[in-house]
Amino acid sequence: MNNYINCIAHDSSEGNLLIGDTHTALIDCGMIFCAAETIQKVKDALNGKSLDYIFFTHTHYDHIGALPFFKKEWPHLRTVTSEKGAAVLLKDTPRRIIRELSHIAAKLHNITIDTAYNDDVFRGDIIVKEGDSISLGGLTVEVLETPGHTRDSLSFFIPELEALILNETQGVLMPDGSIYPGYLTSYADAVNSIEKCMKIPYKFLSLPHRNIVSSEDADGYLERALAVTTACRDFILQMKEKGLTEKEMEESFCRQYYSKVLSTFQPKEAFMANARATISFTLKESGFH
Repeated sequence: MNNYINCIAHDSSEGNLLIGDTHTALIDCGMIFCAAETIQKVKDALNGKSLDYIFFTHTHYDHIGALPFFKKEWPHLRTVTSEKGAAVLLKDTPRRIIRELSHIAAKLHNITIDTAYNDDVFRGDIIVKEGDSISLGGLTVEVLETPGHTRDSLSFFIPELEALILNETQGVLMPDGSIYPGYLTSYADAVNSIEKCMKIPYKFLSLPHRNIVSSEDADGYLERALAVTTACRDFILQMKEKGLTEKEMEESFCRQYYSKVLSTFQPKEAFMANARATISFTLKESGFH
């Protein structure tokens, strides 16, 4: 697929490039620690063209942390996010967390990173919602609101390519073929989002931290993701029914899901922050508190 190009510089990062006839767009820009390599891959693929947009699937550090360095390279590029995503980016706490987790990820890979940038670069320039579309000339990016991983999560459908670009609401495919459940803020939202994507007439799937995956990986992926998501919810409720304390639940969740494979993608600090969110929101949504 010549106009959807994998520019991901590290397995834990992001950055897939769409090249239209008149405009170009990156789907997420990835981690700070590999920003220079990602930018070089994008420049090589653009072959002299400018980068016009970065579409955010959501506002987590591993997906958008490198934005300041992309803005330095292409000052006029515009970010595309949901209204909720734009609101998140205006807050001090998410900006601080992006810096902190970026340093932790870099340390995990024995890399020193530069975070000397103005946090005001984290903003949404173009706000989109369900059903909106942006033309790149010959390619159309159609917007799907797919919350569940975060409240601001978006997926995108490129009808000309029959390609559906997912976010972590629909899970994360691990190298061993397993799917890690990605819902954090709402099980019900995640189920609705996955079912929405099942209705899209896609031929190709682009998965988070990957690119277009093989037909073997894509076949039945959303059905498997739905089953994994439900199993995660059930596991949390079973722990609650057994009377486990909050700390015991977090430890049990870690034993269940923080595998050696996942540890190569995600620092334990980030995993535990996500685990606490998944447990808390699941219990609240189920009426426990």
